[in-house]
Amino acid sequence: MSEIKTLSSQEIYCNQWMRLKEDRIERADGSHGVYSVIEKPDFAVIVPVSEGYIWVVEQYRYPLGARTIELPQGSWELDPHADPIAVARGELAEETGLLAQKMEQIGYQKLAQGYSSQGYHIWLATDFVSSTQQLDAEEVGLTCRQMPVAEFETLIAEGKISDATSVTAFLLVKLKGFV
Repeated sequence: MSEIKTLSSQEIYCNQWMRLKEDRIERADGSHGVYSVIEKPDFAVIVPVSEGYIWVVEQYRYPLGARTIELPQGSWELDPHADPIAVARGELAEETGLLAQKMEQIGYQKLAQGYSSQGYHIWLATDFVSSTQQLDAEEVGLTCRQMPVAEFETLIAEGKISDATSVTAFLLVKLKGFV
């Protein structure tokens, strides 16, 4: 028997990017409760590195009311079952203009497993050919730049890079000896 049994499920909100549902549940001890779940497609985060440098993007994040530095990342909401490497290559090209000649899957993590099953595929990208950014309407104002890996690490340590996905992806790439 599952630790939590779903008694009913109701869609509260849905758009092309996410679905919010509210489930009435019964716990193993017989008590009842409510659980809210956000459903979003998995996404890709890309760690583009070359010769001691890493490419980052900076964009305005509406919920924070501020611009943030992050690694390139995204999903294809209109094609949630797309091949993860195609998503990674597409997002990298779209946000940075970089076409990676080599992509290596580093791992897979969950984003916020307390309220969502969404996860992300982590890719190491190397050996680039430069092209031009092809930003979506939602990415207006996104910029891309290259910085030394040491500067990226300093910004993480100082809390100036606070995107957990970017920090986790970089950490996994570093722990596996790629940077």
